[in-house]
Amino acid sequence: MAKKKRPSAQWAKYEELAHKIVEELMPHAVVTLDDHPYGHETESPRQIDVSAKWTDGESDYLLIVQVKDLSTPADINTVGTFRSVIQDVGAHRGVLICSAGFTKKARTYARNLGIRLYQLHDASSRDWALELTVPILWVTLNPQFHFSARFTTSAAGNLYVDPSKGLLFSEDSGHTRTTTVDYFARLWNSGGLDRTPGRHGKRDRNGLDIPYLDNAGKEVWGKLDFEYTYKVSRQSWLGQYRPSDCRGLLDFIESDLFIPSYINLSDIPTVRDETWVEVRDPSEVALNTVGVLITTEQYGVADDSGRIVLQKFERVE
Repeated sequence: MAKKKRPSAQWAKYEELAHKIVEELMPHAVVTLDDHPYGHETESPRQIDVSAKWTDGESDYLLIVQVKDLSTPADINTVGTFRSVIQDVGAHRGVLICSAGFTKKARTYARNLGIRLYQLHDASSRDWALELTVPILWVTLNPQFHFSARFTTSAAGNLYVDPSKGLLFSEDSGHTRTTTVDYFARLWNSGGLDRTPGRHGKRDRNGLDIPYLDNAGKEVWGKLDFEYTYKVSRQSWLGQYRPSDCRGLLDFIESDLFIPSYINLSDIPTVRDETWVEVRDPSEVALNTVGVLITTEQYGVADDSGRIVLQKFERVE
């Protein structure tokens, strides 16, 4: 019994979605919708829904994609027909996409032939939004720091400490002033400090000035020798979330692996619930997770008392 196709307009939209996803996943290639490469065995052009051509060194490569918007899973006959097209046009790789998925026999046949089988996912589409969740690794790093300062002066006087901000100093000869907390937080958030869990130390001696009051009550500047130690503690949790805006490929060869071509990172959760599981070593999670893994890192800079004084929240895909 022949499988029924959905209306042609619907199929065209599914084909266009495939074209868009391939473009996003292969920015180095020339991706063409409705291509007609020459068939060497049939000696005639063959219609290809999506093609991708690229050059690596002195070699040219061709990937072809055929899109099937069917009401039932594609079978081994669909895979076999596509194999003949791959051979005819001399493609290096072949990708078969079906909106209804693939039968078990079709998966086995395609795996043995080296043909990739996918289903498209578009969270913003009513027709092609799959029930997908993405693993997310939430890592919290908290450095607690302690500092000591030594300064040299050209005149006798007293060190000035702001009642509300504490010790002030400058990195630009007094044009702007910063606090020890802000200075440490900026170095930490910019990646200038070692974030490995454990104890660390650093000394800054170059280009730092500190204001003080001379015996006449006048503000003058001295050179600052700034030394600080800090201890980094880490906690990690693994959770799942369903992106509200993403698209990509669901791989039927690699155990339903999801390969995103686009994810809107702005909707990644910033609050954990009871479903999150604490993990001891986040590096093992990253190594053992197949496919996409979203990593969220939260930094909280703590002062001598352990009070979190500054925070930063990052998302790393």
